[in-house]
Amino acid sequence: MDSASYLKTLISRWGVELSLVALLALAFSLFQDTKLFETASAPITPLSDEAAKSVKDLVKIFDKAKLHQRSYLKTRSNEDLQVYNQQVTLVNTKMVELTQGVKENPEQQLPVYHFNQLVWGEFDNLNKELTAGKISRNPAQADKLYQTAEGLLKVSLAPKTAFLKFGGVSLSKAECAALVALLLFITMFISRQWHRDEFLEQKSESLTLKNRSLFLDTLLASMSEALIVIDQDGHFTQYNAAAQRIVGTRIKDVFNDWSLHELGFYNVTTGVPFSKEELPFYKALYGETVDDLEIFVKNAAHPEGMYISLSSRCINDIDGSIRGALVVFRDITRRKQIEKEYQKAREAAVEASLKKSDFLAAMSHEIRTPMNGVIGMTTLLADTSLNEEQKEYVGTVKRSAESLLMLINDILDYSKIEAGKISLDPQPFDLRFLVRDMTEIFKPVVSEKGIHFELTMNERSAWNFIGDQGRLRQVLVNLLGNAVKFTSVGTVELAISQFNQKNGKSLLRFEVKDTGPGLREEDRKSLFQKYFQTKDGMKVGGTGLGLSISKQLVDLMGGSIGVESVFQAGSTFWFTVELPQCQAQDLPRSSEVAFAKLFKGHVLVAEDQLVNQRVAISYLQKLGLTVEIAAQGRLALDKVRTGNYDLVFMDCQMPVMNGFESTREIRKFESEAQRNRTPIIALTANGVSSEEHTYKEAGMDDYLAKPLELSRLIEVLHRWLQPNVEVIDLSVIEKLQKFVVKDQNLIAALIEDFELSAPGLIQTMNEAASTGELQAVSEAAHALKSASASLGAKPLAELCQEIEDCNNSQKAKELVAQIELHYTRSLNELNKRKMIWQKSS
Repeated sequence: MDSASYLKTLISRWGVELSLVALLALAFSLFQDTKLFETASAPITPLSDEAAKSVKDLVKIFDKAKLHQRSYLKTRSNEDLQVYNQQVTLVNTKMVELTQGVKENPEQQLPVYHFNQLVWGEFDNLNKELTAGKISRNPAQADKLYQTAEGLLKVSLAPKTAFLKFGGVSLSKAECAALVALLLFITMFISRQWHRDEFLEQKSESLTLKNRSLFLDTLLASMSEALIVIDQDGHFTQYNAAAQRIVGTRIKDVFNDWSLHELGFYNVTTGVPFSKEELPFYKALYGETVDDLEIFVKNAAHPEGMYISLSSRCINDIDGSIRGALVVFRDITRRKQIEKEYQKAREAAVEASLKKSDFLAAMSHEIRTPMNGVIGMTTLLADTSLNEEQKEYVGTVKRSAESLLMLINDILDYSKIEAGKISLDPQPFDLRFLVRDMTEIFKPVVSEKGIHFELTMNERSAWNFIGDQGRLRQVLVNLLGNAVKFTSVGTVELAISQFNQKNGKSLLRFEVKDTGPGLREEDRKSLFQKYFQTKDGMKVGGTGLGLSISKQLVDLMGGSIGVESVFQAGSTFWFTVELPQCQAQDLPRSSEVAFAKLFKGHVLVAEDQLVNQRVAISYLQKLGLTVEIAAQGRLALDKVRTGNYDLVFMDCQMPVMNGFESTREIRKFESEAQRNRTPIIALTANGVSSEEHTYKEAGMDDYLAKPLELSRLIEVLHRWLQPNVEVIDLSVIEKLQKFVVKDQNLIAALIEDFELSAPGLIQTMNEAASTGELQAVSEAAHALKSASASLGAKPLAELCQEIEDCNNSQKAKELVAQIELHYTRSLNELNKRKMIWQKSS
């Protein structure tokens, strides 16, 4: 507390007593010192004219104010009240003038002061009467005012005795007494005033504290969360109704005579009751904080049990010491019940999803098995000598089968997306080649319908990117398929725009525009929902999943998709994706293949379906292999035991013994008989769950999905069988082994050049063959022939010579596909030889 506050407190509490003591001390001092008083006589200076006039004006103002005050009390006239208020205002002005008039005469200041006090007192009485609405005093009460005014206006001389000389000022004894009395009055008034203010302040603080306490009690009582305040001894000193409902009516006895068993707090995980040291509100007394701890409560108040979430904090004193703890907890029983219900619903949903997956797997197997026969036999038929009409019929059958397979894949893909089993496989690819290859699918349909198809993309730009071209193709096929399907007259256009980015990526925008019937606004909003079809869509058929799958695939690629449409004027479907750019040398080599006797060996095909048997036999025989058939798993096991095969193709679903059981028995037999391991390739029509690890666990080495794809079949055979002919003439490269170029073996330098230049030449042949530019194909083949012959790759060089002499675009495409395979084999063999020579040297 500072000195000013201390002085105020002292005066407010002891001001009266101190004033009396000071008065006695001053009076004693004054009258003991006789030198302070002396008798004198001095004339009284008369008032100035201005001061005298102010006294007279004040008397007149008072008379006029009293007159109109009386009149107002009788008539209640606003005019009287207005005049009265004007006189009150004039009083202040005249008093100031009077005070200024006696400023230079100290002996006149005290009488003038008393006169001013009388005037204020009379006006105060008039105001009180106005407030009360009636006259409450005798008119003669104002006589003192008039007498004082007359005294001030008299001009006379009066003797003045007993002056007090103090600091150059002379005062009489009466004036000294009056001054002391005034000081006493002021001190007592200030003391009482401050005492009253202090009392009112304390009263206000007390009322505020009571209101706050009432508010807090009401707030705590209305809280759904339970709150408990614990002292440093562990006793529950304060709590609300919610806490009492949870803990019980004996809450105040906790830690007094209540056992922990009666408290009934159990660990949710272990179901063991908490010990005293484990209780969160006990830990808080040692400074440990607990947040949202779930506790199971089972006590007398809740015999059926309930769940609470508890948090606790310690309560610190000013000096930082722990004075108690605050515990807050809430009832979470309903939430736990919802969680249990949600868990049950989730388990039911998972079970339903598994059943759906099983159904889709079964459906996939049942449909894909005959589709394998349809597509396989049409592929074989297309490889025979056919006239133009027959080729057209075969192409229509094959495209129809592929369309049906696409519908099946839509359903299966959507199931995979829902199960989160779809993932992207980003690889370098040429977008220009992909788009041109894909648009070939729609040329027959567009031609039949008599509509135009346009492709717009900047030919000068580089279109090499890294992304999942399979999923990109799927989205484009869906959008283009819809555009062609719904457009009867006009044009379908695919426009692709590229916007280069600074971070090595490009933003690609694909737009599929058509002049079809367009979309209504309500259809446009629901277009990308699963199974949704417009009225026009229901007429032409479909699953209603294509656009939904497209949206989810674009979302998976981090892009966006939308549609702009005007009813009866056409639609524009668009999507954007951002893909990293890549160089031409990063592009994978073409995977287009054709039938050729590329392999040698003896293979066993375990397949129960007759059509699938014929497809497998024809495919494998055309690739140069000897084939045997086993109609079921038991027969396949017997053939492996008694025969010798370079490779086994094992169908997974067969009667008597399925492919998984047969494979396990074969591996068991090989282990017991100490025979070499025969590679086993799974044949599966399961389009949903064909994960590689499933077949690995059964002992299979690889797998092929039905319908069989020739490129995939050749790829698998290449991994597990030897080629039909020697791909490298060792006598040629042995002659080059002794030559050195720039401190590098000539063979290593030639292989390095071959690996860098050949992919570009093969890519050029592919693109030129697709556009029918046979001269460009011949030139690229000639360059590749020279490089191949110099390294002893005779089969590859012979193929290049055949392409040089070829005058048919379709035949050139088939030969380029074979070149791709021979190049891969030749390069692998050359690299093996190079490693052997490097180790030997």
